[in-house]
Amino acid sequence: MNDRFRENPDGILTDTEKQIEWLPKDSYLDLGCWRNWQDAKAYALLMNSIYAGGHSNWRLPTQEEALGLYDPEMTVMDYKGKEVHIHSSFAPVCGYKIWTSEVNDEDKVFTLNLRDGTSEYLPKTDEKFLCARLVRDIPKEPVQSLDP
Repeated sequence: MNDRFRENPDGILTDTEKQIEWLPKDSYLDLGCWRNWQDAKAYALLMNSIYAGGHSNWRLPTQEEALGLYDPEMTVMDYKGKEVHIHSSFAPVCGYKIWTSEVNDEDKVFTLNLRDGTSEYLPKTDEKFLCARLVRDIPKEPVQSLDP
């Protein structure tokens, strides 16, 4: 079994390969509705304001981080009972299309379909079947000085 994602006592998932952390639920499972890009960013602000998992630096993933979630060998069931290909540590009954933070020259946002791994740039106002899946950077440990 793929042990790349470690479940932590605080309820968040550590991606040991990318050295980032993920919330196990997406905005669809959490709120029960689809989100346009502005609403997805507002969801990140909400999770930061309540210190989800004890942290206040949640954000939408980059294109690379989102693509790194997709794993055709892993399966979780989405809200329709269809397979999404993410690690089994992520909560089921989720959405399957996720927003990222990447905006192109046409002011469209990179999205990823976790059912089949396809991606596309969509207008920020789209919301059908789209949700936010949040990530945070793991702070680097400060270097301890040997000086008194």
